[in-house]
This record gives sequence, structure tokens and C-alpha cells, in this order.
Amino acid sequence: MREESRIVRAAGQIGVLTLLSRVTGLVRDMLIAGLFGAGSATDAFFVAFRIPNLLRRLVGEGASNAAIIPVVTEYVVHHSRAETQAMLRAVFGVTSGALLLLTGLGIVCAAPLVRLFAPGFDPDTLVLAVALTELTFAYLFWVGLLALATGVCHARRHFSAPAFAPVLLNTAIIGCALGVSRFLAEPIFSLAYGVVLGGVLQVAWQIPALGRLGLLVRPQWRPRHPAVVRIGGLLVPVVFGAAVYQLGLAVNTVLASLLGAGGVSALWYASRLFEFPQGILVAALASATLPSLAAQAQQGNLAGLAQSLGFALRLTNTVVVPTSLGLLVLAVPMTASLFFRGAFPADQVVHTAGILQAFALGLWPIAVSRLLVSCLYALGDTRTPVRTAGLSLVVHVGLSLVLMGSLSVAPDASGLARFFGRLSAALAVSDYGLVGLGLASSLAMAVNMLLLAVVVFRRLPQFPWSACLASLAWSLLAAAVMAGPVWLVAGQIQWLDPDVPVFGRLAVLLAAIGVGVVSFGGLMWWARRPDLTALLGLLPERLLGRLPQRL
Repeated sequence: MREESRIVRAAGQIGVLTLLSRVTGLVRDMLIAGLFGAGSATDAFFVAFRIPNLLRRLVGEGASNAAIIPVVTEYVVHHSRAETQAMLRAVFGVTSGALLLLTGLGIVCAAPLVRLFAPGFDPDTLVLAVALTELTFAYLFWVGLLALATGVCHARRHFSAPAFAPVLLNTAIIGCALGVSRFLAEPIFSLAYGVVLGGVLQVAWQIPALGRLGLLVRPQWRPRHPAVVRIGGLLVPVVFGAAVYQLGLAVNTVLASLLGAGGVSALWYASRLFEFPQGILVAALASATLPSLAAQAQQGNLAGLAQSLGFALRLTNTVVVPTSLGLLVLAVPMTASLFFRGAFPADQVVHTAGILQAFALGLWPIAVSRLLVSCLYALGDTRTPVRTAGLSLVVHVGLSLVLMGSLSVAPDASGLARFFGRLSAALAVSDYGLVGLGLASSLAMAVNMLLLAVVVFRRLPQFPWSACLASLAWSLLAAAVMAGPVWLVAGQIQWLDPDVPVFGRLAVLLAAIGVGVVSFGGLMWWARRPDLTALLGLLPERLLGRLPQRL
């Protein structure tokens, strides 16, 4: 099977299941916004959830996506089944021990961690956030095991069980919010209980899949196993190199906590909307591409690797460019349709939508960066992503302080809060607040993308430049044409009118999205762009029948 076909099939499978998880995630966030709004309690929960979630994304996803897959692929290709299972026993054993230690340290150090991530919290919010963090840190152990199982499954090109797992997390949080919150003195704790329960359910869901693949093994403590040593050597640079976006979000959380109550929550809701398209197809393409790149690198097939990377970038252009413009045009309609009810007022809708538009500018650089990082790791280069990530993180922090405005910090605030207050007073050029944080994030990701591109394309002289540039140009043109009809449809109702029913807003939003899809797809079809045919290949064959693959 051609690697392009493998990528399409895998990305389609991941994308469909991830769509389900993102939909349930939006339902979860709609429920949280309606029940709890955007205030001190939700600020405390989102910080408590973000701390272990950040560590999970740094250690768990960084390892599974960049370190685990190449190592497992090498064992599958070059070693016996018995040696592969021995390797897995050692990796699962050492990982379990490390996660237990990390989880225990997180619980013990919950208070200083919250002060680090949210130096602007008042004393009451700080106490609540610490208690929630102590509870949610148990999630780190389970979701770390999930990330390892995901990497192993992806290396064997099994994607369905890991892609469905987040649905269980969202369902657990929704169930606890609806069924448990009413019985608690502090209802926000129901969300933390749901997080921990969701972590357990996600790991349990992977067990049958690992068994069917013959990869369900009993963990064994063998820290000196060659695979464990190799993964350990890769882990530190992999974590930092692949996590610049997550570290940027952590910086945003710190600075948002200094902008007053509700700032962390508004940033969370905007990032959740932004991550919806990113998770469905951007992450799906990156996850589906890495096994192919790793296999071609193992075979020394650099020409095939360049073609596979170019193919993935063409799909990314076709998906991400119109999506980014769609987020810019539909920011207010999306935010109003999903959150404008209950404890979430109209001014919060406008505020959150502005942050979403700033994030939307960085969608394409993020998507391209993820593919370029995967390519470098497939080639065994872990140093370049570290360097580019470090530079772009410095750019992110600097631009945040330049764009967010001067902070007003109380004299009795924490040392970290006073430090950022002095820096912002010295560097602030504009006063965009939370929107400035979103702009800084997008600009930093663009810098990261450019730095990575310089290195990758020097190493792949056979990269199909003409096809990728034509794909980008046509995607930009079709997206620009698409924006007009989308704007006209979205303007049919007043999005901030509380008398407009929820289902009315959702109907108009879906109509605007549908018009955008038809407009963009129609122009691309008229131009006979092969990228569109490849994109349609992401959908299940039983829905569309067998399509001619003009790849």
C-alpha cells in the first residue's frame, strides 16, 4: 500500500473519531459555561486541570508521538516478537514507576505549582485551586499510561481505540457535573472527580486493543533495557521540542491570572474552540503521518519521506487555510452559539471571540510545525526542535508583554506577579489584554514554523515544492472566495440578542459553515485540485463510495 494511502486511511479514521471526541468536548464546555460561567471558581478549576494536563502533554504525548513510535517501529521491523514484547514490558514498567513518582510529587507540590501558574489569584481562589489540583493530579498517572498505549498502538498502525478515548473523559466530566455537583458544598469539585474517573476509563478502553495486537504485557522494572535507555535519552529534547505550544499556553495562563477574575476562563474557552479543528484534522494528520515517516526513515528512503511530507502538507493546506479564515469570520457566532446562556453573558462572548480570532491566525503555523517536527524526529534529529522551540518561546513571552498592556499588580502580590508587573510596565506597547496573549502565541508559532522549515527542507532536496506551493495558493484563493457567503449567512441574526433561541443560533451557524464548505469545495473541484480528492479520502468509504485517488 502506498504511504499516501496509509496516511489518508489513518487520518480519516482518527479524524472521524476525534470529531466525536471534540463534539463531546464542546458539550462538556457548554455545560461548564452554563453551570459555572467564567469566574473565580472556573478559573481555579481550569488552572487545576491545566497543570497535570500540561505535564501529560509534555511527558505523555511528547514521548508517544516522537520517542515511542520510532523505537517501537524499529523493534517491529528489525527484532523478533519475543524481543518486542520484552521491550514493551520494560517500557511499561519504567513508565508506570515514573508516573507514580511524578503524580506523588505533583500532589505534594500542588500549592507552589498553583502559585507558579496563577500568581494573580486572590487568597480564596488560590486555596480552591490548590484543593482541586491535589485531586486532579491523580489524572496524570492514568493519562500518562494512555499516552504510552497510544504510541504503541500508533506504531502498529492501530488508531481507533486511542482516538475514541477522549470521549470517555468528556462523558465522565459531563456525568459528574450533572449528577454529582448538586450534592457538593462546592459544586466545582464535581468536575475534578470527572477528570479522574475519565482517566481511569480511558486506560481501561485500551486494554482490549492491546490484547488483540499481541501487545498487552505485564510491566517489568528493567530501567537498563536498551529501549528504555534510548527513550530516556530522547525524552528530554523531545518533550521540550514538541511542547512549545503547550508551554506557550502555560505562559498565557500565568499572565491571564494577572488580568483579573475570569481571564483564565475566557482564555480556556477560546482555546477550546480553537483546538476543535486543530484536534480533528491537524492532530489526525500528524498522528497518521509519523508512522509512515518513521518507517521510511528506517529504510533510508529520503525521497519517499519527502513525498509523504509534501502530501501531508498539501492536505494540511486544504484543511487548515479555510478553517483559519472561518474561525476569524465566525468567532462571535461560534462563541455565542455554544456559550451564550446562563452564567455566560454577552460581554464575555465578545471578549472570548476576540481571543479566538487571535488564536486563529496561528492555526496554519501550528499545523505545519507539527508535521515538520514529526519529520525531524523520524530522521533522528531531536536537537533542532529544542532550539527552535526555545527561541519561539522567548519570542512568545516577549510579545505577550509587549501586546497585553501594563499590568496593575498589588504591592502584597507574589514575587512572580510583581516581576511580570515590572516587565510589562517596561515593555508594553499596546493594551490588547487577553487578545494580545493570543496574538503573541500565533506570532511565536509562525517563528517556530519558519525556523523548522529552514532545517527540514535543506535535508530533503527532493521535496515537491511546486505541488505544495500551488496547493497553498489555491487554498488561499478559495478561502477568500468562501469568506463572502459565510459572512452574509452569519449576518442574518443578532448573535448577542438573548431572545434568539439557542437552536436558532446553532442552525444559522451550521448553515454558514455549510455554505463555506460548499463554496470552498466547489471552487477547488472546479479547479480540479487533487488535494480535494485526497481530502475526501479522509471520509469513510462507506459514506462516499470508492473515490478516484488523484494523488
